[in-house]
This record gives sequence, structure tokens and C-alpha cells, in this order.
Amino acid sequence: AGGVADPGLLLPAGAKAGFAGAIAGKPFFQSLLGRDLQLWADNPGAATKLYVLPRAALALSGRSAQLCGPVEDWEELTLFLRFAGVEKLVTDRPAPLPLCGQLHLFGLGAGQSLPLAAPPADLTLDRAPAIGAVAEMAFPGAENAARRDAFYSETCIAVAHGLARVWALRAADGCLVSMVGAYAMANGEAYLATGETVPERRGQGIGGWLIPALAKALAAEGWQVTLLCEEKRCRFYTRLGFRPLGGYGQYRLPEPRQDQKEEP
Repeated sequence: AGGVADPGLLLPAGAKAGFAGAIAGKPFFQSLLGRDLQLWADNPGAATKLYVLPRAALALSGRSAQLCGPVEDWEELTLFLRFAGVEKLVTDRPAPLPLCGQLHLFGLGAGQSLPLAAPPADLTLDRAPAIGAVAEMAFPGAENAARRDAFYSETCIAVAHGLARVWALRAADGCLVSMVGAYAMANGEAYLATGETVPERRGQGIGGWLIPALAKALAAEGWQVTLLCEEKRCRFYTRLGFRPLGGYGQYRLPEPRQDQKEEP
């Protein structure tokens, strides 16, 4: 659809170069899709599917997708995404789709620093927690089993290839209390996401210490650190010292019309 490469084929060398060129210099996309390009481009059986449009890069994973670059035929691409089961799309430019909301981009430049309060006295920093425990914390309960399994598999592979890093804080009994990860590290950028603190310890500044601690460590290594958040979290990240860098739209894919559903 709209020049999208056949999802059943490996990306040829030329297509890989086009994909990489489309995301170059685009915060968030260059890290997330750059990681995906390194991990999945040569694996047609991977859950994350990569496609090249004439001037854009597209990644599909489950019910979500990311698109970086201009689109020539939105009607055809929308049909393709709907039939692929995509429900939400993040793009680097406005799209003719229902807007779910604006995602705000924050960052910390390579070599820059953040103010850090004293670490929680009763907790211990774990720079390499077991990914199974992290996955359980991020997606608890039987209703999240599929998402948890996908997160576990993807994160294990990314960490093993040096394309992700996770930090956590543990209580004296060894249980995780808080965690955050740079789940996509590529093209000089580390994208932070999935920060969680157990409900009974929220509001105590624990995540407010762990998130900038990891960001500061990554920036000291030369990484440009980024994160995306909804409007309600902007004040939190501003208070921590992260710099606003703009944002991207998150769009909802409309249900196909009845005549489109009947097409093969």
C-alpha cells in the first residue's frame, strides 16, 4: 500500500538505507526505529514489522505503529494499517486521522547533567535487574499476559545487543520498588520509557530520583536522552530538569467501512 515494501520480505540493502535516512535526525524515531532496524530488519518472523515508503519509514508492533516522513497517499496507507490491526499511530507530522492527543518530547543533551536529590535511603540501586521481574511490574495481571510476554522478549533481545538498558530500585527484601529503562538506544540517542513505581510507594520521589539518575548516567556517556509523555506529565519532567523539544501527534485509526471490510 502506498509504496510499502512487502511485509513478507527482508528489507534489501537499498531499503535499509532509505529507512535509516527517513529517521535520521528525528528525536524518538531515530532511537526507536533505529533499534528496530538493527534488531528486526533481517528477521521476517519478528513481531515488529518494518516498511519503507517512498520518503518515510514505518514500524508496526501489535496494535501500534510509528511513522516518520511524508505520506503521498493517506487513504491507501490508512487501509493498510487498519487491515494490519493497527489502532494507534504516532507520526512526526500532522495526519488526516482522528487525533488521540499530543505527545510531548523532552530531552537531555549529551554531556549535560540534571540536579539529583539524595537517593532513597532504604532502597538499593540495581543496574541490571532481571527482565522477567521488570516485565511483571510493567504489565501485571493475567489480562496483560500477551503484552508482558512481548515486552519481555523484546527487552531481553535489545539488552543482549546493547540497544537497551534498565535500572531499578529494590527494597531490603529484594522486591522491585521502582524501575525505568532506556528501551531504545541507537543513533546516539537513548529513549526512556516505562517508568513504574509500586502503588504503595508512589508520591515519595522515588521515580523522581531514578529517572534523572539513569538519564544523567546516559548523558555522561555521550547519549542524547529523550522521552515522550502526555500533557499531564509535562510538569513532572520539567521539574526534573528535562528540556522540552516539541512533540508528535498520536492518532486513532478509524474503523474500515463495510465495503472495505469485504475486500480481500
